[in-house]
Amino acid sequence: MQWERMSLPKQVEFVTGVNSKQLPELKQLKIKAPKDQQQSIIRQIKQTAHEGDYRAQCVAGFLCCVGYAKKKAHKKIYGNAVGRLDVPIGPEGTLLYAIGDDYFPVIGGRQDLEEAAYWYRRSAAHMYPQAQILYGDCLFAGEGVEPNIDEAVHLYEEASKLNNAMAIRRLGDCAYLGIGAVQDLKKAVEYFKTAARMGCRDALWRLGDIYLQGDGVEKNVHIAESFYEEAADLGVASAMCMMGDRYFYGDADNTGTDLKKAVKWYKRSAELEDEWGLFALGMCYYHGRGVEKSHKKALKLFLRASRYGCPDALWYLASCYYNGIGTKKNKKKAYNYYLEAVKMFAIYNS
Repeated sequence: MQWERMSLPKQVEFVTGVNSKQLPELKQLKIKAPKDQQQSIIRQIKQTAHEGDYRAQCVAGFLCCVGYAKKKAHKKIYGNAVGRLDVPIGPEGTLLYAIGDDYFPVIGGRQDLEEAAYWYRRSAAHMYPQAQILYGDCLFAGEGVEPNIDEAVHLYEEASKLNNAMAIRRLGDCAYLGIGAVQDLKKAVEYFKTAARMGCRDALWRLGDIYLQGDGVEKNVHIAESFYEEAADLGVASAMCMMGDRYFYGDADNTGTDLKKAVKWYKRSAELEDEWGLFALGMCYYHGRGVEKSHKKALKLFLRASRYGCPDALWYLASCYYNGIGTKKNKKKAYNYYLEAVKMFAIYNS
């Protein structure tokens, strides 16, 4: 998001609408300030917030969301400010979006999808495109709300009118899958190309898939690889994993394999916590392909991938605990992982 590249006082002003004239403590708040000084200023802001100043409450809430304050975001932090946020305080409901994001970590016990959807919905009501997309995603998948694909597509369309590349990519997915729209592979390709031209890295990865499969275009492995490589170089973890697969399995004629390069790409993908990159790297360690065999390292990678619901990782974890591979035998854990794997396989294949 654009406000993340601003100075801390400017971030606060952009997201909450509160400036240093309204809250003088902000003048001293700098990202590179010594930690003790920074925390001292934050304590002053929190004290002002506790005294009932709704501007300070908004700022304190934002600082919690982005990790400058120790306490994480909860409704009570915002006090009376919560009711006033629908003014909205901050352009386009960005603070509302930031609160939603705080409730939507992929890993950790704090994830609360209902809360995340609630805040995304409030932000989306102010036509903030990123919130429209993420609330649309909640509606699309039924995460934290009852599923409503038609409303999700409507939100994607509204965000696309604001020239949001990710929204256009989402519309491409709908056209590609025929969910929420009539299946139209050629139209999907146009959506993805438009989003890619606008700088959407994920659209490059999707174009790679399309050219690899020949969906709506003439199949071309070399063009597919060029899209994957471009997306991977721009930091798309899924594309990095696909590049790893390219070198692990080779071309259609069984040439071009390079296990060391495969491991390199899998490691890059795993560093970004891509579930399939983690699993693929785990398999390399499990079988000793491109790296020295290590069942313990494989187990750790399977565990990390399992947190994202990777069904294959869950299955291998079950096998490891059942057979004592890389760990002590534990049939209870094995049974639980087998059950979770079966559930996730059902979801992936539905």
